Amino acid sequence: MTVSVVIPALNEELTIGGVLSAVARQTTQVDEVIVVDGGSVDSTVAVAEKFPNVRVIHAAPPVGRQRQIGLESSKGDFVVFLDADTLPEENFVAACIEEMRRRRLDIACPWYKPFPSSPAIGAVYSAFNLIFFALQKVLPSGAGSCIIVKRNFALEAGGFRDDLVYEDIEFIRRLGRRGRFGTLSVQLKVSDRRFRKYGVPRMLAHYAALSAFFTFGLFKQAQVLKYEFGTYDRAVPELVVLVDEYDNPIGTAQKSTVHGSHTPLHRAFSVFLFDRSNRVLLQRRSARKATWPLWWSNSCCGHPLPGESTEAAARRRLEQELGISKAELWTVVPHYRYRADYAGKVENEICPVLVAFTDQTPKPNPAEVEEIRWVNWEELVLAADENSELTPWCVEEVRLLERSQRFYELLNGNRKRLSLG
Repeated sequence: MTVSVVIPALNEELTIGGVLSAVARQTTQVDEVIVVDGGSVDSTVAVAEKFPNVRVIHAAPPVGRQRQIGLESSKGDFVVFLDADTLPEENFVAACIEEMRRRRLDIACPWYKPFPSSPAIGAVYSAFNLIFFALQKVLPSGAGSCIIVKRNFALEAGGFRDDLVYEDIEFIRRLGRRGRFGTLSVQLKVSDRRFRKYGVPRMLAHYAALSAFFTFGLFKQAQVLKYEFGTYDRAVPELVVLVDEYDNPIGTAQKSTVHGSHTPLHRAFSVFLFDRSNRVLLQRRSARKATWPLWWSNSCCGHPLPGESTEAAARRRLEQELGISKAELWTVVPHYRYRADYAGKVENEICPVLVAFTDQTPKPNPAEVEEIRWVNWEELVLAADENSELTPWCVEEVRLLERSQRFYELLNGNRKRLSLG
């Protein structure tokens, strides 16, 4: 039994590295990964080509044509279609294939879990998941974010149509009625960026209207509803939270434009990740970074999204940058602030410092991280004292942690857990 993963993409430089890193760390070896690029004008292809064993195919949109070309080019017994903004857990492929074989399914879709998410967005996804699950035997439903199908079965059934906007729903419905369809118990993290961009009420109203067409198989007629949410624009810009001197939110700005010679004060965070031997992970920043490229720094940095807690943002970035989905996490220095200048670009941030412990092996995303290395804490303290090859915030944060009683309590607690294990 072999598995192919097919990812259609267009202008997804911000997300393609995350999904490819997640695929690379699957517990079940994926036999091939195919990225079908629709003519990206950003760095999507360049990022994808950094990953070993990833094949990039060029095909013109629409996405239905990209998926069909990926299907025809694949060689696996099963084909897992993923969108570029998804993040499968390490056992996702193994769990999906095992459940499909156990239930003798020909085509399936997982439960979709939004991220970073909010209570309102989570409630919408939960409602749709429950509907899909309840009606799976009579009205096969899902989304193009992820479809798992037997390759030969899909080809014999005619594959994807390229004359429809909602070709993924039509594909699921048609093949689900021809063979055995199921909603799997496995969850998949999918981006909620459309909900964040357009708002929950607008998206919910749009999907509710579409459902009326889909229920009666009116896929062609459904195209009368303008589907601006699915157009191939660039990925939704990542926003950072602007704050005053007391960390009160005063607005937002695009991350890609916020850093300049007069960078406004905004929220960020830093994470120091330790293994169970109390070694700390250092990362060498990607050459593509606008500030301090190729410098060594702490394990992970980032910016909370509007409405996102610091801890949730840290967990999101640990997974996106390092493939770490499970970690114990504590905020040790909650109010650190720093300002630094790199070639005229200023960092100006309120940046809580967090400490994390994990048993997982990092799988760095090459779009974000050039290389990693584990070092003893004492080595890092010495390097910070010498101020060699380390980013300025990493140097200052190491010194702050060195003075923190809470930090050493956590390290000692980690040693005790190690000895008991």
